[in-house]
Amino acid sequence: MARHILTIKDLGETACWLLVQQALGMPDPKLQTDFMTQRVALLVFAQHSLPERLCVSAAVRQMGGSVVYEGNRGIWRSEMDDYREQLLPIFSYYLDCMYVYGLPVRGWEMETTHLRFPLINAGSPDAHPAHTLADISCMLLCSRYLDTLTCAWLGCVNGTLHSLIEASAWFPFRLRVALPAQVDRRPLEEAVARLGTEVIFVDSPEEAVKGANYVFAGCRSGLTAEERAVWRVDARLMALAEPNARLLLSASPVSAIGVADEILASKASLLVQQAEYRLRVHKRMLHWVFLDNEREL
Repeated sequence: MARHILTIKDLGETACWLLVQQALGMPDPKLQTDFMTQRVALLVFAQHSLPERLCVSAAVRQMGGSVVYEGNRGIWRSEMDDYREQLLPIFSYYLDCMYVYGLPVRGWEMETTHLRFPLINAGSPDAHPAHTLADISCMLLCSRYLDTLTCAWLGCVNGTLHSLIEASAWFPFRLRVALPAQVDRRPLEEAVARLGTEVIFVDSPEEAVKGANYVFAGCRSGLTAEERAVWRVDARLMALAEPNARLLLSASPVSAIGVADEILASKASLLVQQAEYRLRVHKRMLHWVFLDNEREL
């Protein structure tokens, strides 16, 4: 049976640690290989995202593969919702792996589809395994050990936050989450209670950031104009964190809560490293789902 990557929980502890360690161990993120030669990856994007499309396409192409892109126009999304179990096996005649973006994936019963090709979640409202593993790789690169780290999440809920909470079961960082008042945090609190991990919820950005080593700027969808002025990362807020605290963007800059230009351009920002390690993780994911070894050209 084909391997799939939909959520951190589905991946499991061993695979998550393996992918992070392999991403850290890659000598060159842009290494050209022939691993995906004669393999075709279909990118099915329910929402447009240039960063995600670039990252996935670069990973596949730098490994010698081909990419077919299907955007959010047309009726395919309704077809996928209504006839997923019937359509996906048919796709196996035309492609070797498939990426989905923008489609909720929790509840997909992959065991019943008997797919002969891997399915990879490139990002969804309820899970973003690639971003989470890449960000954990960045933290390990900068700090080496996770058990001494406190992370702060500021902003609305997205797939990365869901995956970060799941990852806290296997990666020993502490996480403080500040959500706007209108966000219902009960589902997240229930998930944390089931996991029994060191994730706590606070009421303000200041509470979350105080003494933190890493600050995650979450998404701003759902914030009013007045709230966007409060939910913002600036020098005043970063001063509450530990000295040399780092910033991680958990959405594209135009979708994330506001970050002051001087912070985004400073040494505190890991934006460039995040892009690099997302490429690394996507390449390692392709190796993992195809159960093969990389060979340099």
